Amino acid sequence: ALIPSSKKRGGLGVPLDIPLGHKDAARVRSHFDGMEVRIPDAPRADEIVVAIAVTDSGRPHPRVGGLTKDKIVGIDGVG
Repeated sequence: ALIPSSKKRGGLGVPLDIPLGHKDAARVRSHFDGMEVRIPDAPRADEIVVAIAVTDSGRPHPRVGGLTKDKIVGIDGVG
């Protein structure tokens, strides 16, 4: 598995960066992205914030090279 490089800790209102990737193959670079989420009044002292981000595709015009969606074979894109 790839380890995302977008990690944060913070208090109230700190923006969280949620890493995104392809659902079947972690090495498909056209789907590497992130979404910023901010909840202005959370978490409070007795709360934990759980945030989930979902997309329906990768970048519209990817220029990063590497494994493409149409070349996925087997588990995690490796045949």
